[in-house]
Amino acid sequence: MTIQRKLIDDAFSLVILFLGTEAFQSLIVDPGDPSARNGGSTLLRILWFVVYGVVALRLISQHRQVMMLVRANWCLALLVLLSILSTIWSRDPGFTLRHSIALLGTTLVGIDLAIRYSIRGQLHLLYIVCGFVVLSGIVVQLLFPGLIPTADFDSTAWHGISGAKNGWAQLVVLGAIAVFSRSRRSLRDFSIIACLTLVAFALVGLARSAGALVILIALLILFKLFGALRWRPGILVRVCLASALIVLPLSYLAFQNFDKVTGLLGRDSTLTGRAQIWPLALSDIAKNPIHGYGYSAFWEPDSQPATRIREEIKWDAPGAHNGYIDLALGLGLPGLLLFVASLFISARRAVDYCRRSVEREAMWPLAYLSFFFLYECIESTIVVGNLIYWILYVAVCCSVTKATAADQLALEIDGEFFAPVQMIPLGHERS
Repeated sequence: MTIQRKLIDDAFSLVILFLGTEAFQSLIVDPGDPSARNGGSTLLRILWFVVYGVVALRLISQHRQVMMLVRANWCLALLVLLSILSTIWSRDPGFTLRHSIALLGTTLVGIDLAIRYSIRGQLHLLYIVCGFVVLSGIVVQLLFPGLIPTADFDSTAWHGISGAKNGWAQLVVLGAIAVFSRSRRSLRDFSIIACLTLVAFALVGLARSAGALVILIALLILFKLFGALRWRPGILVRVCLASALIVLPLSYLAFQNFDKVTGLLGRDSTLTGRAQIWPLALSDIAKNPIHGYGYSAFWEPDSQPATRIREEIKWDAPGAHNGYIDLALGLGLPGLLLFVASLFISARRAVDYCRRSVEREAMWPLAYLSFFFLYECIESTIVVGNLIYWILYVAVCCSVTKATAADQLALEIDGEFFAPVQMIPLGHERS
């Protein structure tokens, strides 16, 4: 592959990831409109359909690797298939079809990313995208306040170049865990990472996102535990037991004094209205637990069940603010179980990969799956097309599949061998 072709491929991948951050998109779509996601304007729809087409063409020559990854991640594949099939029973078939096509296209983007780049290469792409988004957000907030429309009521909270402060804070946390996964080979590396960590905490604080702050702290602690996975089994067991003896009592105390804990974070015990939505949404899941209401269809503007919830809580909730509840509303308990199974299988592979590798970048898959799992407890960015989070989730699942398969044995697919993933810097990847 020529250098020029490689630069074009890298530029295309960077553009896709940037589109997935939804940066600057509130300039052309209403940030308060829940239907704006997955192509809320004609321009965005055209851009994403071009992306899907190009990626599909790029994957044709890699069809054997694609099929291997699909078979190894069958729970994820069935989840995407179920979202498309839910068009049949959806409350709004057109709405569901459009969103499920976006999910399928975004899944292909994640597979393409995993095939073309090593984990280190994916991290390099993420450094560039997150760095640009964060720096642009700081410049806009300091020099052009009010330029980017926002759906937030708190006008003093930073929202960068996103349409909401929580979305901005989530991108900051994503960039932070990418930095935590960076190799540290010198004092200069440690200093850079320490400075960037302080910047991340400052930006999350300025965004006034309590959930992002808690998750950022939790992920910092988890990174220490990820390093412990490489210890000898006997030591690891003792450390886990000691950690449990500390964490469980603290969790119990926090639960017993939940009002005080949320008060310290500047929030009420309803978690900014989330606790009001969840029981009502769970009751709707109980009414239709097998196939749900159709992928992404429950919260669409004309949905009667969603309207009933909004009237009861007395505010226009765009979703349940919980990815697991929203997934069950859309695809029923089978859809939720498929996702949980996919997450569990990928986490097990990520642990194996982390334990076998000495590179710090090997912590990235496990770190990202932890980020994904924690954030879906308070946000609804789970199994959503045209978002960077689903792209990275699919890429991580497929990357650890490649890594574990290559470490155990070269997989033979129709007479060809699937080569091991190598830690190759960006710009030197194999196609």
